Formats: sequence, structure tokens, C-alpha cells
Amino acid sequence: KEPVMFHAIMSKEVSITPSIVANLAGAMRQGSQFMKKTVVLLLVFVLLIGVIGAVSAKTIKTPFTGTGVGYPIQDPVCTYPGGNEHCRGMVLLAFNDMTDDRLDGIETLTLNWNLHPVSTPAEFAGPWWGEGQIANEAGDVIWDVKMTGERDEQGWGHVRYVAHGRGENEGLKAFYTGVRPSPDPWVPFELSGYILEKDGS
Repeated sequence: KEPVMFHAIMSKEVSITPSIVANLAGAMRQGSQFMKKTVVLLLVFVLLIGVIGAVSAKTIKTPFTGTGVGYPIQDPVCTYPGGNEHCRGMVLLAFNDMTDDRLDGIETLTLNWNLHPVSTPAEFAGPWWGEGQIANEAGDVIWDVKMTGERDEQGWGHVRYVAHGRGENEGLKAFYTGVRPSPDPWVPFELSGYILEKDGS
């Protein structure tokens, strides 16, 4: 028959608490040499099990691909210092179609950019950034997103997203990048990335 203590530890029913450590330390101060050695070994064993338990908590990484295209629904406020274009507060409504439906939805993104003139047909290039939310068909927010990226000298768009799940996606994180291989703003972004989640098994 399996000892109760061994079964409890291996079943991860024992957690390392300050009281456990204090009791073991007290036993070491008061006990015999044999007891001290036993307590030391037990303490090391409990700590080792705790480390193994923490390491064994797996994270699932699920890759996905998809497309996204945005339509402006609010104009930005722009200034043109030194011939550059600095704009703040454009609101985009983007529609995402992903192979992982946890990221499907309607994205509302507030976009800002600092562009400078370039000697190519694109005319302007530079960084852009923004943040917003993705909502499902019912209108519930399921992701908070932050985006950075740039418009390159060809006029192509590049984006990098970090998303944190809300509601039905609470506890999930998503990381994805995208490219729009055209200066045409109506061409969809080609997106790819992955979702991270804790293995609940």
C-alpha cells in the first residue's frame, strides 16, 4: 500500500507553505542528529517536488494564420512639421478572419503614425502604432490588443500585435505579425502568429 504522505506529494496535494518550513526548522533545532538528517532530506524532497510541479505546468502554443482589413470610421488629427505627416486618433474598424476562431471578430483600433517623405511612389514611410479591442458577434470584448508597425518605402504595411484575452478568452495571450504586400490600403493584411494558454489537464 502506498504511504499517505507519498501519495499526497505525488498527487500535488501538498503545497510549500511558510508553516511547513518553520515546523521543519523547529524540528531540526530540537531533534537528534538522526532527526536533523531526516528533516533535511524531507525538506529537500518537498522543495524538489514543488519545483517539478511548477515546471510541469505546461503552456500550449497554438499557431494560426489569417487576414485582416480595416476601414476608417473616424478621421485623425494631423500636423505637417517640416513636410512630415504626424497623425493621431484615426479609428479603424477591422474585420479579422483567422484559422483559430478565438481571434475572429471585429477589431476597433485607434491608430497613430509619424510619416516622412520618401523618393518612391509610396511618397511617405514611417512608424505607426495603436491599441484597441476585438469583439465577437455578440459585441462582447474578447481581446485587448496593442499594435506597432510601419509603412515601408514601397508603401507596404507591417504590423506586430500583442493581445490579452478577456471574457471567454480570459487568461489567453496572442502574438502575431502581418504584412500588407501593397500600398493599396484596401488590400488585406496577411497575418500569422500563435496563442498561448495554460494546460488545464
